[in-house]
Amino acid sequence: MDHGHDDIYARNMWWSADETRYLHRTSGVPAKGDNWDVINVASGTVTHTGIPFGSFAADGGFDPVNPNVLYYLVQDRGDGHGEIHQVTLGAGGTWTDTVYFTAPAALNGLGGMLNWLDAAGQYMLVRYGSKPSVHVYNRQNLGAGPYANPINGSNYVDTGAYRGLSPDGQFVVGYDGRAVGFASLGQGVSWRLDHTNRAVAATPNVFWSLCGDHGSFLSSSDGHNYMVTYDCYSQAGLWRVDITNNAAGLNEAQQQALPNNKLLLAYATWSDFGHVSTAARAPMQDWAFTSTEDSTDTFNSGTADASGSITPWHAYRQEIVAVNVVTGEIRPLAHHRSRSITTDYYSQPRLSASWAGSVVGFASNFDQQGVVDVYAVAMTGTSPSNPSLTVTRAGTGSGTVTSFPAGINCGATCSASYASGTTVTLVAPAYPLQAGTSLLNLSSTISNAVISV
Repeated sequence: MDHGHDDIYARNMWWSADETRYLHRTSGVPAKGDNWDVINVASGTVTHTGIPFGSFAADGGFDPVNPNVLYYLVQDRGDGHGEIHQVTLGAGGTWTDTVYFTAPAALNGLGGMLNWLDAAGQYMLVRYGSKPSVHVYNRQNLGAGPYANPINGSNYVDTGAYRGLSPDGQFVVGYDGRAVGFASLGQGVSWRLDHTNRAVAATPNVFWSLCGDHGSFLSSSDGHNYMVTYDCYSQAGLWRVDITNNAAGLNEAQQQALPNNKLLLAYATWSDFGHVSTAARAPMQDWAFTSTEDSTDTFNSGTADASGSITPWHAYRQEIVAVNVVTGEIRPLAHHRSRSITTDYYSQPRLSASWAGSVVGFASNFDQQGVVDVYAVAMTGTSPSNPSLTVTRAGTGSGTVTSFPAGINCGATCSASYASGTTVTLVAPAYPLQAGTSLLNLSSTISNAVISV
């Protein structure tokens, strides 16, 4: 790319809903301001440029459903209120910028690691005002206000950790970054959401405390929500951890033995730990991705050969690896080729999977000092389809049909594309009713369907 210092990290929001675009920060790029570019994944070409990222560059990103929509956060618009802006990408490099959400107080970031939208785009996590400051909204009814029992972010985001939503929208998740838990390295926490009563659990559940905060969350096909993270003690390894377990006060062996916890990948050395990302939806919702990052592999180290100076390799060393958390299948995807990664934060792979896991991006200096780019590797044979929903008027009625998620907005006929598996709610006005009007708040799962109205 352009050697820009990119904010890539675990969350899926760096990728468009259809997984064809990547959101890249142009920090330090000659002749460009510090903004966002949108890059076509297949060709590597910039399709849109100069998009503002607001007050928290690492917290903005793409909508999980509409491939043409992304968001950025403005901490304070000048009157004590924060805003979430919606950018809609158009043809020929054009884009529009509108206010999507106005907060009752100034906004703050969520840590820049996890999605603040669930994979279906129905729920939203937003942080504003005095503590407790982390609020949950149902995007289908923003006017109803936030859920009860907001979360105090001071023990989480303010300690260098993060908050987010599980892909299925059933939990607020994240990490308590204080010196707490087993050996005082912090602890994974979750809050169950009660959508019927619009409330967040009053207290967090502690489910793991055997390492630091590197990890990512997934909602798997077996019905469980997991964090994929590390154990830093008796065995260097990557673990699947059930976020509903209660691990408070337990030692290492007791936490490992909790229901549904499982060692996914045992490493040969303690130098193989790295970053983690996970897919958020089908068909790849069971897959996690990790980058092993051996700091002993430095520029010009090893034995010189025709390919340069090479250090000895062992299984999974300096690789991007895919792991199925349900079946246990392991797929090495690529060598990331980044060396001397402790000398430059931006040289750390910091990988990120797209929403359905068909593409995994990672940063690498590719064994070149002072040069860092983002690369992408595909999980072959897993690209999702993007069906189109068409709405046509069958009778003589009038009025406008709209949808949630956005896309449909028409009186007679229109179409919109959505990510496979998305549930779209079509809404027609109840009054005035005219002959031929037959659609009122109809929900349908998209499957290349034509719905007559």
